[in-house]
Parts: sequence; C-alpha cells; structure tokens
Amino acid sequence: MSEEQKENSKEPVAKVTAPAEAEPAPVPAGKIGQLLEKLNIPVKHLGNDAMGTEMIDVSCANLLKAAEIIRDHGQFDLLLSCAGVDWKDRLESVYHLYSTKTFEYLCLKVTAENEHSPSLMPIWHAADWHERESYDLLGIHYDGHTNLTRILMPNDWLGHPLRKDYKVNDPRLVWNER
Repeated sequence: MSEEQKENSKEPVAKVTAPAEAEPAPVPAGKIGQLLEKLNIPVKHLGNDAMGTEMIDVSCANLLKAAEIIRDHGQFDLLLSCAGVDWKDRLESVYHLYSTKTFEYLCLKVTAENEHSPSLMPIWHAADWHERESYDLLGIHYDGHTNLTRILMPNDWLGHPLRKDYKVNDPRLVWNER
C-alpha cells in the first residue's frame, strides 16, 4: 500500500471541543428571601442546606434593616448562634435563627467590610457573647456592640488565633511563661 493510499484510508479525526460552560441555574428564593425582596432589601439566595434551612446572604449596609424585618415580619425571635468564618479573602458572620412561632430555622450570612460588620445585638440580645467570641478569635469588629471585649483570650493577647494568617509558632502560645 502506497503512502497516498494509507493517508486516504485514515478515518478523519473529529476535533473535541469542550462544551460551553452554562450559567448555573439561579437559586429559587425562599420565604424570607421573598419577603426581604418584596420590601426592597437585596439579598443573595443561597438555597437550602441539607436540613432544608433557608440560607440568605445580606450586605452589611442592609443587615440591620433585614434583621428587623426577619424578627418582626418573619417571626424569627431567637438567635441561636453567630459564628465567624475566615475565607482567606474575606471575613464572614453566619447567624442561625429560629422562630418559636413557626418552628422554622434560617441561616443569615454577611460578609464583613474591612473587618467590620454591624452588630445584631440591638435586634437579638443573644448576639452579645457570640459576636464577642467572633471578635476575639477572628477579629471581626461588630459596630454598635455595647461591650466588644475579649471573652476567651486574655486581655493583653495580641492578634486573633483563628485567623488564617495567625502564626502558630508565636511565643505567646506558651501559657506558663505569661
């Protein structure tokens, strides 16, 4: 078989192209997300967690107004917890709320701006110690908090030990030499 015949007998090779990446489908708004949007509070819908809890993200600028609406119109009268999260590029507060009237849970997230976030202590007094813990361990400053002081670390402790940029070999970690 000549080279020309070999060349002509080869089957054509189809070029494989990656499919165009489709935009993910928008997350449907939950009951509280719809309520906030109806009252002109922009939110980002994060869907439901594995237990069916609605999760929404609110900006710092809209947090207090959204929290009042959630408490008064959404009937979420109990703040269960507030946890701080260090995502390398941002600090975030995650509030878990509960309604003793409707027996529903809600997860409310807010990204701190320049390590500052409004305090939810004026809305739910239970935020007091939770926000102090996030301040102490991660350095999130909760503006409007009436007693934002350390709660776990000694008052003279420098830095915030749960931050990703915290140095593990810091000599201050030797407690018996303090």
